[in-house]
Amino acid sequence: MPSWRLENTNEIREEAPYTFYRPSDDIIDKLKPGETTVKLIFSFESDEPEDPSAERMWVIMDSVDEDGNYSGTLDNAPFHIKDLSEGDSIVFRREHIIQYDTLEELIVEDPLAEVIQKFTKKCFVSNHIMNEGYLVGRLYREEIDDEDYSGWTMMSDYETQEYVDDVTNLQYISIGKVLNLDDSFIHLLDEPIGSEFSKDDETGSYLPVV
Repeated sequence: MPSWRLENTNEIREEAPYTFYRPSDDIIDKLKPGETTVKLIFSFESDEPEDPSAERMWVIMDSVDEDGNYSGTLDNAPFHIKDLSEGDSIVFRREHIIQYDTLEELIVEDPLAEVIQKFTKKCFVSNHIMNEGYLVGRLYREEIDDEDYSGWTMMSDYETQEYVDDVTNLQYISIGKVLNLDDSFIHLLDEPIGSEFSKDDETGSYLPVV
């Protein structure tokens, strides 16, 4: 048995739909063997604590059969995986593909890419939400002074003033990372500067704070 396995990118996307991109099936259907290389995630286990859990490597797409099985040739030299070498044959399926490079220009809008791009702007978010399992209970939007900043701050609404005053209790991350945990507020993200909302515990709806 090999020491590695290919990651199912559909499963990863289910866990992180707002930050993890894989090409849509419409895109993959247009990729032609002989003209395309694709990137796959080769996961492995290691006894070395500093080793990563996977290597992302390019594979030249050689052929695809009627059952959807692709054959290709590894186009990278693995650094950590010892029983795999550049030039080895790799069998994979569309759910293993995370990136592509093709000689032919694909004139296709990929809705999956658009979702990821939409939520790359950053926000401030409480560790209550990111680390401790709380949901977003309050969010407000301030004046934007940085093109990477959305203006939004997300809190659980259970933070004390002492907690908020400690800057280590806040993270500055993409909105997509928060949405991966809780997307109940997604419909509010286009609200203007100065907006503030608080979640009603009984109905679960977000109400404007005035």
